[in-house]
Amino acid sequence: MKKLSLLLFLSGFLSLPLVAQDAALLAAEKARGIMTGNTGVQWTVTVSGDKKARFLATSKGGTIHAEVIEPADAQGRKYLAEAKGAMWFWKPGLSRAVSVSKKQRLSGDAAIGDIASTSFVEGYKVIGNEPAEYNGEPGTVYSMKANSLGDTYAMIKYWVSDKGNLGKKAEFFAKSGNLLRTSTMEYNNSINGGPFLSKMVIQDSSRTITLQFSDVKIGSFPDSLFDKNNLGGKTFNAPRK
Repeated sequence: MKKLSLLLFLSGFLSLPLVAQDAALLAAEKARGIMTGNTGVQWTVTVSGDKKARFLATSKGGTIHAEVIEPADAQGRKYLAEAKGAMWFWKPGLSRAVSVSKKQRLSGDAAIGDIASTSFVEGYKVIGNEPAEYNGEPGTVYSMKANSLGDTYAMIKYWVSDKGNLGKKAEFFAKSGNLLRTSTMEYNNSINGGPFLSKMVIQDSSRTITLQFSDVKIGSFPDSLFDKNNLGGKTFNAPRK
């Protein structure tokens, strides 16, 4: 169970399907790696902080598939975060994938993956917005409320820049109103001439975890890669477009 907890945060870092709420929010989600239709994104993610790891992650249609590259004793383990919020884990020796509960996603290392895979559009509704700066940069802060009790966080505040419509910061709140965690994002990668997610820093009361995104590929990926029943199969590497 300790090893499962250690690596659950690798399971996802993108978002779920988009809902047409606000053009700026949709643009911000796209820059975080949301691809529509049959197009997907694949990249290498390097984790640093009190946990160190490296994995290959692939996303399409709101579902994320991740395979551990490092550490060596976890190599080959795979994770799937489905568009509707379910999370699955598999490692060599298991006959089938194991479900990751909401309780696990709220605590320990699993919380890192859950924040990274939380959509700021799907699963939450905008209940307010106002002008707000982030590090001196003009933008808008959105207040977002969970659509259902199944969503991990009751409330999210999300800062989106006016220039480029980039999501720069998100705060995650419990039902009590207490701030649980914060994430900040940077966009030093480039896809199709536009900025693309390169770094995410996630903080809570006791630690900081940094995710670095590199070797970005945009391409087509088979649906079978995102089927929990196929987690024991080989990872598909898409040709770079």
